[in-house]
Amino acid sequence: MSKQVIHPLTGHVYRLTEDGLVEVTDPKTGARGVFDFQARWQSGELRHADLQMAGWVGRLAQRRPAPSQEG
Repeated sequence: MSKQVIHPLTGHVYRLTEDGLVEVTDPKTGARGVFDFQARWQSGELRHADLQMAGWVGRLAQRRPAPSQEG
């Protein structure tokens, strides 16, 4: 299952694609668009995506190194 978030105001579905882009779908109309994690349009009917939502879905988490145990 891919990473997916539903926008609380618009109802648009933000889903991470296999190639690391964010697919946004409007469930009411079926329109969709593809964006990068900074909400820059790549392709599709939808030309606008929420920057915060695209970032939450599209950014890859980076694991922080464990603090060293001195003692």
